[in-house]
Amino acid sequence: MAVTAFVIPPLLLCVMLALGRYEERMLGGADPEPAAEPARERHLRAVPDLPAHKPERSTAPREDRHAA
Repeated sequence: MAVTAFVIPPLLLCVMLALGRYEERMLGGADPEPAAEPARERHLRAVPDLPAHKPERSTAPREDRHAA
């Protein structure tokens, strides 16, 4: 008796879902899913880090700044 309670409801659910999909396909209500593009292989390569760039500071006063 317990087997019936745990087996029949999931089977009925599967049947209802299958009938719904069949109806959509026959009536053309939903567009079919487009075919997925084939997976492209990725070509990864190691890129060296850029060297740290420290700008050189000049000790001369900048002429483009104005005194506040």
